[in-house]
Amino acid sequence: MPYLAVIYVLIIVVVLVDIVVTDGRTVRGVPKPVWALLSMALPLVGPIAWLALGRPQKDESQKDGSQEHDAQKNEKTRATSGSVPEMDAETQAALFAAQVRERAEQQRRIAREQRDR
Repeated sequence: MPYLAVIYVLIIVVVLVDIVVTDGRTVRGVPKPVWALLSMALPLVGPIAWLALGRPQKDESQKDGSQEHDAQKNEKTRATSGSVPEMDAETQAALFAAQVRERAEQQRRIAREQRDR
């Protein structure tokens, strides 16, 4: 029985985090604070209701102007990171790692040259 309580708490935490992270403009039904209260107050029914009825669907987020929001976010990312926004996270991480290795090798070469003098 204590395992059921742990599972319930985990479900509540996951749903609450999902509610907090979700954009308030795309939530269906009632506002986010009401979904949070329902999720905590109604055992198992609240979280299931959020997942089934309140959580935004992928196609709805495209209809309500989220594409414009995403485009603005991509512009901001491009301006701040200086990288190509079309690259996925793995490619960006690999590029960053290659730059770090190149810089480290350059520093080692400079240190060897100074030591050999």
